[in-house]
Amino acid sequence: MILLNCAWNKKIGKVPMYETFALMSGNPVMSGVSSLFVALFVLFIVILAVVIAVRCNPDNSLAYGFLAFLFSEIYLIQFFIRKFIIKEKDYCKGIM
Repeated sequence: MILLNCAWNKKIGKVPMYETFALMSGNPVMSGVSSLFVALFVLFIVILAVVIAVRCNPDNSLAYGFLAFLFSEIYLIQFFIRKFIIKEKDYCKGIM
């Protein structure tokens, strides 16, 4: 879809979207700071998902920890659905 949009914009004379990013000149310090905050946020989410996976699945903690490491956001979503929306009995008593 993006490629079609870029091709259409090029055809009608607009600057394609991928060329506009090269024109942006930002402060390199702010770019580094924002990258640091993004990295810390992602690291926090991944660590949280792995800790929850290991604590809630003690019988197969290595497999669930690896799964949570790869797909942290999906694992956290399914945890909160199972824990607070479906309210499965005896699911993850060690947390909350």
